[in-house]
Amino acid sequence: MTTAELLPLLFGESAAGITVTDQILTGYATVAGQDVAVLGTADGTYINNAAALRLSAHVIEVVKTRPGLPIVMLVDSAGQEPNRTAEMLGLAGYFGHLLASLELARNQSHRLLTLATGKAIGGAFICYGMFADAIYALDSASVGLMPVEAMAAVTKIPVATLEELSKTLPALEFGAEPFALLGGVKEVWPTDASLPAKLAAALASATTEDDRARLGKERGGRTLAFDVQQRVLADSAR
Repeated sequence: MTTAELLPLLFGESAAGITVTDQILTGYATVAGQDVAVLGTADGTYINNAAALRLSAHVIEVVKTRPGLPIVMLVDSAGQEPNRTAEMLGLAGYFGHLLASLELARNQSHRLLTLATGKAIGGAFICYGMFADAIYALDSASVGLMPVEAMAAVTKIPVATLEELSKTLPALEFGAEPFALLGGVKEVWPTDASLPAKLAAALASATTEDDRARLGKERGGRTLAFDVQQRVLADSAR
């Protein structure tokens, strides 16, 4: 489903308040009668320096002009732009600015919710989508941090070996369900008429509690992270 088809399904007529320019989304809409700010990426685009600045500028605008307004972040991006110029100009710093803007919003009581609608890969997912209070994904979304080809180049482990490992290690597999097993995705949603109600319920139940490690243990995708987390917290309280 294209972004042009998905936005009306999610937000109805209020989707007209969302601007899509160069596959970057910014604007406002309503969910079950509640106003929300919307930002994100469309149709598998890459995020570069300019895109990160536009997204962060929208977050800052929301904080300044719409106190406490929930922020819905839609992710459909193939990752950070593979461009040496962007890297030389400090792409990581632009991403850091976007994350700092979102943390400012969180500290000002804006709820942050992510919905992975298509590709949610690598730096583009990390620099805003993974920073939400809760992350959801469509059942058709491709969620992952690094393709096996790129992972092989970094680790020097053959692609065939990584592909075999991905069959039993959710962290190496792409898709909404594997990331849900890890606890990184709270729920996987079907792409149908139930989406507005699911989005409304997610916004109503959003908190700043980070329960990803607990969900990963309960679902069997990450069996050790939660226990280690609890031990560290217990030791720090002594």
